[in-house]
Amino acid sequence: MRGFRAWKRVPCIAGPVAALVAVAAGADAPNVRLTGVPGMAVRQAVEGASLRLETPSCRQVLTDFQDLSGRPLRVVLDELGETPASYLRGLVFFYDGASRHRCASGDTLASTSPGSRVVYVCPLQFSEVYRRDARLAEALIIHETLHSLGLGENPPASIEITQRVLARCSERAAMR
Repeated sequence: MRGFRAWKRVPCIAGPVAALVAVAAGADAPNVRLTGVPGMAVRQAVEGASLRLETPSCRQVLTDFQDLSGRPLRVVLDELGETPASYLRGLVFFYDGASRHRCASGDTLASTSPGSRVVYVCPLQFSEVYRRDARLAEALIIHETLHSLGLGENPPASIEITQRVLARCSERAAMR
């Protein structure tokens, strides 16, 4: 009988512990639809990228690039009534792209189409880059966010976009 009572108490403890673990793991980022280590890496990269987008220097990437019709990405964002950080945290969705063709090559970390709010993340590749260089992973999140606002590619080349983001977004705003 003693073992039974001890077992009955576990849910009373497990519920609050599970809630704390979920919060610590970033479960408050409902736009990240990946789980496990890759999900945690993407959630942390999204948070870091959003802090970078709160700096004036980083926000300049929105005027550096245009959508496919030639409008600066800042105009696209303004029409949505969003800040760069609120757009990234709430209107861009990150899904597991492991089964997608682009992830199979091993060279792609994430991909989307111009104007799409869905970003497919290659979980193993992205997690490894995040582990080695969180700043680069955050820049890649911003890179894909620019595509989601309508930025095409080739031109500009993918590496040019990432280099511009790295140059403009070297600083982070203070955490709230």
